[in-house]
Amino acid sequence: MLENRFELFDVSVSLICKSIQKIKSEKVLQYGLKSSHVLFMVQLGRSEDGLTAAELSEVGHVDKAQISRVISELTSKGYVTKKSLHQGQKYKNKLKLTEAGRRVTHEINEIIVNVLETVSGSIPMSDLEVFYRTLFTISDNLTSMLCQSQI
Repeated sequence: MLENRFELFDVSVSLICKSIQKIKSEKVLQYGLKSSHVLFMVQLGRSEDGLTAAELSEVGHVDKAQISRVISELTSKGYVTKKSLHQGQKYKNKLKLTEAGRRVTHEINEIIVNVLETVSGSIPMSDLEVFYRTLFTISDNLTSMLCQSQI
């Protein structure tokens, strides 16, 4: 198995990413959303005080251009509102879910719970804890390696 671990890891991660994208796309289509909106809706739903564009960028590991597009789309759909704290500085203003945004995010969270229960319900919690700890370690190590240009 160790001799094939690159192939196993690469194929498994690719299949998981594709499956997650497809599930997100199909499940949020009814709300007029795209899969790229899901993480940001969930993150905003967890924040009572709202988040700035910079904070959303950091959480989602995406560039500011994508954040600007997502914020614009979510605002035009009436799911997000901007709370101006600093005039003329759009990345420092807080973004919050509207009532409609909170309702949709609640429904999205229910979908997420159902999906997670379906795909990991038979896996013991102790195994899931080891899996996620290992996954985060691999992610951190890859990020560190890229930052140090060791490739």
